[in-house]
Amino acid sequence: MRIGIITNNDQILGSFIQPEILSNHHLIHFDSEEKYINNTQEIDVLFVDDQLIEYQDVKSTSKNYLITDQDLYSYFIKAKKAGYLGFILKSDQLENELLKVINQFNVKPVENPESDFSYLIKGKSKAIQKVFTVLEKATSSNINVNIVGETGTGKELIAQAVHQNSSRKHQNFVAINVASIPKELIESELFGYEEGAFTGASTARKGKFEEANYGSIFLDEIGELPLELQTKLLRVLQEREVSRIGGNEVVSLDLRIITATHKNLLNEVNNGRFREDLYYRLLGLTIELPPLRERKEDIIPLSNYFLEDYSNKNPSVKLKQLSEASKLKLMNYYFPGNIRQLRAVIELATTLSEGNQISDVDLLLEKVEIKKDLLEKERTLEEYNIEIIEYFLKKYKGKVNYVRDVLKISKSKIYQLIKDDKITR
Repeated sequence: MRIGIITNNDQILGSFIQPEILSNHHLIHFDSEEKYINNTQEIDVLFVDDQLIEYQDVKSTSKNYLITDQDLYSYFIKAKKAGYLGFILKSDQLENELLKVINQFNVKPVENPESDFSYLIKGKSKAIQKVFTVLEKATSSNINVNIVGETGTGKELIAQAVHQNSSRKHQNFVAINVASIPKELIESELFGYEEGAFTGASTARKGKFEEANYGSIFLDEIGELPLELQTKLLRVLQEREVSRIGGNEVVSLDLRIITATHKNLLNEVNNGRFREDLYYRLLGLTIELPPLRERKEDIIPLSNYFLEDYSNKNPSVKLKQLSEASKLKLMNYYFPGNIRQLRAVIELATTLSEGNQISDVDLLLEKVEIKKDLLEKERTLEEYNIEIIEYFLKKYKGKVNYVRDVLKISKSKIYQLIKDDKITR
């Protein structure tokens, strides 16, 4: 069973760190409201410390219990109306009360949590089974892991699976997408800062490395890290310690490094965009994720899972079924956006469809086709170039950096074509 706890109180968290809970269940800890809101993991039973978060702010499909020192009947009634199943008072009996709540569900414990990937990763195709085989090797040690795959293939889920099936599973899993953070903020996000370190630093703040200490840090799109910060990251990895910006205190680090990228990092090294020494420092076990088009037998099971999941998270939405025509349409589609696109398509179709069945008309799939007829019509070399660039811009949702890396051309070339109205982004 997956047990969630929202608290930043070490004493309350310590009540969960007991053998009877840890040996039979997965414990998922959130030390802030933000981390809970951004959580993508399924949770069976959720315990909420009302000193950290207002109970009415927790929107959850799991079984919720309140941990409180408010021994007031009126308070309990309000929380009951908000969907809470029960309450646990903060006292010296907290550990015993937690066990009573957890044991009442009589859920069969996970028999082999070290190799339980199915609750995070769905699929039985040969392609995904190969991924499971490599995952087994990754979870049996603390080796660095590098996850490679197209956008939308589920790289963060794989990173979570590595963490949650490892010896660090009861510590923090901290994920950060390097590509989504402005260049000038990456250093402070990764390494933290002290009060007054720069304009606007009114309070000290931990960086992601400190937050992940003793657990795992997931650096998504590591290939987008600016060269000047690659030097500092290399030093942190070599010395296993970090100092906040504007501070002198050194924090020793004991954590696992998991990275992901859609790029070929060795090509980035050869092109001078990624440090060779950092590449070899990060080099560990590589997990290659297949695109959805290479695991077609998983498309319908994944679709059914997304249908059920969407219905569970939206009680007013009835569980719907796929028609045979809709299944055929899904199976014949290319899915450039992979699993992320499939989920979005299924959820939209559920909203648009009438009745209890989803038809092929309800599936709004973008017309992104492979250019098999590229050479059938005579064109100039420039026209060929424009068509190829347009195709990849559509495939990668207008992300110029991705197209630059795939086609090995400069961004300025692409932007010039856009500026001249020869292609649309």
